[in-house]
Amino acid sequence: MTHLFKLLFAALIGISVLSQPVLAQETPPAKGKTGVKNKIVPVRIPLGVLDVQAILREAAAVKDIRGQITKYGTDFEKEIEKKRGDLRKANQELARQRTILSPETFAEKRREFEQQVVKVQRLVQKRQRELDKSRKIAMDTVNKAYIEIVAKLADERNLAMIIRKNQTAYSVGTLDLTKTVLDLLNNKLPKVKIAQPGK
Repeated sequence: MTHLFKLLFAALIGISVLSQPVLAQETPPAKGKTGVKNKIVPVRIPLGVLDVQAILREAAAVKDIRGQITKYGTDFEKEIEKKRGDLRKANQELARQRTILSPETFAEKRREFEQQVVKVQRLVQKRQRELDKSRKIAMDTVNKAYIEIVAKLADERNLAMIIRKNQTAYSVGTLDLTKTVLDLLNNKLPKVKIAQPGK
């Protein structure tokens, strides 16, 4: 009887010992202590997603700037084309005079022609810089309005972060702020008057 009692007692102790590790895994760690878990803990971070390229492509002010720059570019191209036409005529005339002018006189006229070519090339570069400068000033105005809108929206919605759409592998549609920002930008800044290039 005593022997049987000892066997039962040992069996009960063994069951108790074996059950402890399982209970330890299921029981959350005590306060102030860390425990290792294999579960992913969901964390809610208030954030938004923004398609900046779509805004730069679709914003009314950007389209307006693009149209104005195209017009100035067309006007400059007409100016340059006229000067190129003058150069072509001067070159043809120089070729015609080659046989009747002395080598010294022809060389002098050739140098003058080449100086005119350089002047036109410099004018092309100057006009391009002027266009780029006018475009940059106008786009700076758009960027300033865009940043103000995004900052205000983040503040109103208590967003900790707004990330670019092209930097995300996936995002749910409810996080996308693009249309909201685009509408706000179009209302705030539908047009931007470009300073005339070169003025």
